[in-house]
Amino acid sequence: MDSEIVVKTKAHTHHRIFGLDLLRSLAIILVLVTHTLPILDRNYAYYKLPVYTGFIGVELFFILSGFLIGTILLKIHNREGEFKFRGVKYFWIRRWFRTLPNYYLMYIVYAVLFFRVNHILVFTHIKYLSYLVFLQNTFSFHPHDFFLVAWSLSIEEWFYITFPLILFFISKFFTRNKMRSFFITIMIFVIVSLIARFYSALNLNTEWDQGFRKFVPLRLDGIGFGVLIAFIKFYYPKIWKEKVKIYALSGVLLFMLLMILFNLYYVSIFDPIKLDTEIHANFFLKTIFFTLISFSIALLLPYFYSIKIKQNSVILIAVTFISEVSYSVYLNHILFMHLCEHFIKSNLVNFLSVWVLTFTIGYFQYRFFEKKITALRDRYGSKADAVGVN
Repeated sequence: MDSEIVVKTKAHTHHRIFGLDLLRSLAIILVLVTHTLPILDRNYAYYKLPVYTGFIGVELFFILSGFLIGTILLKIHNREGEFKFRGVKYFWIRRWFRTLPNYYLMYIVYAVLFFRVNHILVFTHIKYLSYLVFLQNTFSFHPHDFFLVAWSLSIEEWFYITFPLILFFISKFFTRNKMRSFFITIMIFVIVSLIARFYSALNLNTEWDQGFRKFVPLRLDGIGFGVLIAFIKFYYPKIWKEKVKIYALSGVLLFMLLMILFNLYYVSIFDPIKLDTEIHANFFLKTIFFTLISFSIALLLPYFYSIKIKQNSVILIAVTFISEVSYSVYLNHILFMHLCEHFIKSNLVNFLSVWVLTFTIGYFQYRFFEKKITALRDRYGSKADAVGVN
């Protein structure tokens, strides 16, 4: 949910690419719709809509994260004669300065709120301490009663840890063929995750939403497909640029077909009152469905990457703003949902207040904490270790 991307404008160099920012903005809006629409929809008239929006929003984040970090790792991997552990170390440093401080800040905030509401001190329970090292949905999954959105960040962080590490070891066997070592690493994540889902579907009584969708070992390929698209852009630029509209159309058609199946075998039977999220998910939805969804979204990236827009336009400013604050907004919006629900009785005022507070505080959180902390990472690694998407 972050980027290190470079676009040159007339005035100066911005670290943004509009099409990617547009997808990221769409992703965070879909997530917010998922969690805030029930505030307005007390009669459950549209309650099934969040089943779609929440799922799609997070899948967009996964693909974007994979594409961006994949591009960074590809440049690090190919910058030196040998891919050294130094490259892995500096990648981790820059990632963690970008993601962890804001995460731990909100962990503390949610811990305080949790104590005020439930009189439970999270620091005395292993279940809640596991969030500090992103283990809450890695070996087992606990129902969401604390830090609701952290499950997806756990998947991303474990990908950040494991992918460069496995790439480092694979590279030792293919020292003269960097393209092959990188591709093999990608395939390990794509294939192993799919096999793990097949095994779980055949042998475990695991929920679809709380299990298959949110369990770390089963979902790492979602980010892996983003890395695969970055790989194609890096090594096969002609293929990347040649037929972007055909890729996008194919992605849209495949995505629509998958959404029809998703509706038929899951959403149409979903009971919003009982929150029945497990009984009706079939074998396909637990296994290949995730692979095809990731692939369909990945096909959209070449087209969105190529989108051009007039500088200083209102759309550009709005999309850039939403994209920049998206990580802070993702982390804090549940907090404001709880606060507004406690103090505001009107559904409409509650709904609007959550959105206004989320983006307003999200901006200050991004501007005065997230951005400043991220800048500190250059003290621990040369700026030369920072590479962009271009």
